[in-house]
Order: sequence, then structure tokens, then C-alpha cells
Amino acid sequence: MADIVYGDKEVLINNDTVEVVRLTYPAGSQSGMHTHQYPHRVVYVAQGGVIELKPSQPDKSSKVLNLKTGQALYLPATTHNVINVGESEVVLVETEIK
Repeated sequence: MADIVYGDKEVLINNDTVEVVRLTYPAGSQSGMHTHQYPHRVVYVAQGGVIELKPSQPDKSSKVLNLKTGQALYLPATTHNVINVGESEVVLVETEIK
């Protein structure tokens, strides 16, 4: 069985009000199951590609997103795993308002 490859998380800002991180997912990598606790989250796509958002609940369906460079998304707080199912590296800049 192949080893799991995890993406890279770089914290750009983290203070009492906001957290901004750059997330880099090489093809085939994933974030690992994690929880977003703050309800206001915006994601800017610095480098597009195809990702799968796999929820923690087994009865919920995964979502596959075809992300375009320059796109912005508003995503609710959730527990999920982000998997790069495409063939190119995906880079996201995520801002969470605390």
C-alpha cells in the first residue's frame, strides 16, 4: 500500500481576528480529515485544478470541484478531507474570520 501524501500548509497570518493560510496540494495529495470551526471562510484559488471534498459523515456524498485560477469561494464550516484528484498542483489561500 502506498504512503499517504499530505499537502503543505503555510500560515500567513494568525491573530485574534483572522487566520490566513496558503495550502499547496501536489497531485494525489490530501489534507487529512480536519475541522473548520469558524463559520466565515473564503478560499482564493491561486492555482487551479480538481479537488474532492470528502465529508467526515459516511452518509454524505463527496463533492468534486473543478477550480479555476483566480476563482474565489465561500465555504461553510465543516469537517472534511481535501483530496487533489487532478493531475496538477493546486494552491489555495484560505481566510477564516474568527
